[in-house]
Amino acid sequence: MRIIRIDHVSLDVQDRPASLAWYETVLGLTPHSRHSVPDEPIFLGPAGAQLGLFAERPAGLRHIALATDAPGQSRLAERLDRLHIPYQCERHSDSDSIYFRDLDGATLEVTVPRL
Repeated sequence: MRIIRIDHVSLDVQDRPASLAWYETVLGLTPHSRHSVPDEPIFLGPAGAQLGLFAERPAGLRHIALATDAPGQSRLAERLDRLHIPYQCERHSDSDSIYFRDLDGATLEVTVPRL
């Protein structure tokens, strides 16, 4: 699988409005939208270098998303199947993703952006 880039890093935050204000003030990152759905991210920053802020769980790292192409993602799914590593597929508005955990329980997302 060819990794194109780290697509985004998603964080669970205690106080999402305060965190949004902090990232805007400190890093100059502007939210793409604002809403109050806790288990849906609010993304900040440019495409390909975004932070996604969730408000659903205790604060911490939610997942790291790596971008690849469709053939690479397909090969990864085959490899995960061979290795008996469970994963979940999700279709988002702008990407198709596979989620799975590493040995320490960190969640990885391998995403194929749809243009």
